[in-house]
Amino acid sequence: MSQLEMYAVQRLARTAADRGHYHLGKLLNAAVVSLTNRSVHTESLPNTDRELAEVVAALEPALRQAGLDLRLLAAIQQAREIIAAGNLIFYDAVPAVWVCRVCGEVALDTPPDQCPHCAAGALVFQFFPATFYLEPEPVSNLMTQLSRTADWLDAALQGLSAEQVARRVDGTEGAWSLHEAAGHLLDTQHLIAQRVQLFLEQATPKLNAAALWQTVESTRLSATEMAAEFRLSREAMLTQLRSIPAAHWMRTGQHAEFGPVTLQQQCTYFAKHEHWHMAQITRIRRAL
Repeated sequence: MSQLEMYAVQRLARTAADRGHYHLGKLLNAAVVSLTNRSVHTESLPNTDRELAEVVAALEPALRQAGLDLRLLAAIQQAREIIAAGNLIFYDAVPAVWVCRVCGEVALDTPPDQCPHCAAGALVFQFFPATFYLEPEPVSNLMTQLSRTADWLDAALQGLSAEQVARRVDGTEGAWSLHEAAGHLLDTQHLIAQRVQLFLEQATPKLNAAALWQTVESTRLSATEMAAEFRLSREAMLTQLRSIPAAHWMRTGQHAEFGPVTLQQQCTYFAKHEHWHMAQITRIRRAL
């Protein structure tokens, strides 16, 4: 399906919702997201920050030609330059962003009481969070999902030789081995365990940003050892979380990259991150 056809589906989804047929709008929006994700899943994407910055820079003239809000374009350029310099984009480096659902007006930092273009009220402005990973899951489901990862990782590594575990398999996210993927999950488990501890010890902890794909602390271990260490760390963390008062889930830390983040959001982020890697690890294993 072409980009023009995808746009036509989005227009129909919008029309259906505006006419009160919300469930048809929901289904059409789901169709657009499904087709987009299917395309991204199979296409070759930039594999380095430098490549990403170059592709974004090449896109900027078309965005300017399309009449994109100049403040939003400037923010995109600023974010791209930070990436090109090899740095993470911190929370205070780029503005929060909203878009008016009625007319497409862009609002940065804070939404207006009324849209200056179409006069729609502030609640019609759609907020764009840094990532869907921070959209919090209900605590009961979150604990269930965090509890199942260790068993899943054991099963994913079971019955493979050392050579198979070390073999790199290429994909849209680059070439990874099961050893590297398991080590990445262990490194991130150590990171979330540290942050949970901070939330339990402090009412408003400071959470330093860390690029999850850059952690390499676990490469010294075999895959079996990494899975065992993952289980020990995860079970200890879950024991802590099961004992906390319900109000602790809403404790808010300050994350250098994402800004204010609750304990519930932080745990959701890592749980969703693991579920994303389940697809990657399954793909690698099937290719061995």
